[in-house]
Amino acid sequence: MLRAMRTPMNARGGFRVGAAIALVLLLAAAPAGADEFEDTLARVDKALQTNPKRVPLHLLESCQSRRNGAIRLYDLGQTTRALRRLDFCKKLLGISDEPTKAVPSASEQAKALGEAEREARHRAAREVEQALGLEPDLANGLRIYRDCAQCHGAEGWGLSNGSVPQIAGQHRTVVVKQLADIRAGNRDNPLMAPYATVESMGGAQGVADVAGYIDTLEISIDSDKGKGKDLALGKKLYEERCVSCHGATGEGDGVRFMPRIHSQHYRYLVRQLEWIRDGKRRNGNAEMVASVKDFGERETRAVADYVSRLEPPIELQAPPGWSNPDFAD
Repeated sequence: MLRAMRTPMNARGGFRVGAAIALVLLLAAAPAGADEFEDTLARVDKALQTNPKRVPLHLLESCQSRRNGAIRLYDLGQTTRALRRLDFCKKLLGISDEPTKAVPSASEQAKALGEAEREARHRAAREVEQALGLEPDLANGLRIYRDCAQCHGAEGWGLSNGSVPQIAGQHRTVVVKQLADIRAGNRDNPLMAPYATVESMGGAQGVADVAGYIDTLEISIDSDKGKGKDLALGKKLYEERCVSCHGATGEGDGVRFMPRIHSQHYRYLVRQLEWIRDGKRRNGNAEMVASVKDFGERETRAVADYVSRLEPPIELQAPPGWSNPDFAD
C-alpha cells in the first residue's frame, strides 16, 4: 500500500487512481487491536467512575492522565503503546484482562428464555410419552421410592405444614408428568431435583416404576385443614372454577394429567394456588392459570380449605392406623 502511494503524479498534479484508492483505504482502516483498545478504555472509564477499589484521589488523577495519553497514542495509530499506558489503570483499579461481554438486550433475553422453556417442555413431553409406554416394575419402584420417603414419608403422606405434599394414590400419569417436568427444567423444585435425576432414579423406566408404586399407596384423610370459616365461598368457587378438571370430589383425571387433590394438605394447596396465579410454577395448566388469576387471599384460602376436606372413595383411603408394610423392616 505504501509503495502505491509513491506512484508518480500525473500531468495534472493529482495522484493516479490506484494511489488515491490506496490512500483512502489506509486512512479508513482501523488500527490493529482497535477492538481491544476500545473495550479496555470503556472498562477503565467505568472503573474511574465507580472506583471499586477505593483508590485515593491522587492515584485516580494519575490514571486519568495516563488514560488521556493512551487516547492520543491510539489516535496516532500506536495502539500497542496505548494499551501499555492503560495497563497502569487496569492494575490500579483491579480490572480483569477478560474482555467485557455484551449484555443481551431485554428482548434478546426474553427470546432466549422462551426458547429454553419451549425446549424444556419438549424434553418433558418426550419422556412422558416414553415412560407411559413402559410397564412399571413395582419392586424397582419401591427401591427408588425409599429415597423419596425421606421427605414424603413411607406412606407418601407428606408433611402437614405443607412443605411436602401428600402423593399417596396419585395418578401414575400425573406423577410421571411432574417428574419429567422437574427433570427437564419445566418445573422448579430445588428440594426434589437431586432425587429426580437420571443418576438417582434412572431413565424413563425408573420414572415409570416409581410412579406406578406411588399409585398403589393408601391415601390419608387426616391431612392439614384450614380454619373452616369460609367453606361456603370455597365450595362455590370450586364448583365454578375447578370441578370441570379436578372432578366433584377432587379425584382428578389421569387421562388428562389432572391430579388428585382431595385430602391434600391445606397449606400446600395455598402455596400452589398462589404460585400458579402469580406465574411462579412454570408448568401450570393454562386453564387453571386463567381460573385463579383473580383470586385474592380470601378466595385462595377458601378454595384450599374446601379442597383439603374432600375425601377419596373409601377403597382408596388408608385404614385407621395403617402404615406401609413395605417399610416394616
